[in-house]
Amino acid sequence: MDKRMFLLVPMVLGMACASTLPPETKAAEVERLQCGGATAEAEDLRVLTDAKVIEARPLYSHVITGNNGLEERVDGTKLVIRPPEGISPERMTRILQCHSARALLGQVDRAKFPDDPFWLPDTWVSIEVKPDNGNYAVTLEANDIPTNLKLAARAKAYAQAHPLDGTPSVQ
Repeated sequence: MDKRMFLLVPMVLGMACASTLPPETKAAEVERLQCGGATAEAEDLRVLTDAKVIEARPLYSHVITGNNGLEERVDGTKLVIRPPEGISPERMTRILQCHSARALLGQVDRAKFPDDPFWLPDTWVSIEVKPDNGNYAVTLEANDIPTNLKLAARAKAYAQAHPLDGTPSVQ
């Protein structure tokens, strides 16, 4: 076998392992690299408690199944929220990712957020925030359908607890 193959095999294995980090390891890495101290954490909690949700709905994909069938599968959840004053989409993404990491690591009082859609036990939730017609679209995704269904249920409950003008649109 060529010497280059001996160098390539560990590199490929390392990349494969890196993509399947345990959720707690991923959370610790995010918390270490992206999150500030107690002052930032207090601001982050304010953003989460003051959020006003316009809409919460599951995200579906369409999968072709046997016998020419078509199946809808829940691939994640979308929350549309009113942008917090002075918080960019990038900052909002970081706030939610840090909150998710801290909650997964047990550093957040989970009783304050009983239906928190931004984290789930033993699961890394991918979070992305983008501008959406003057609001923010927050996309939450987990690795499998049952977990994405849990995210959708939590997002619905979160929307009901944080309505814009008392009337959230929950689908």
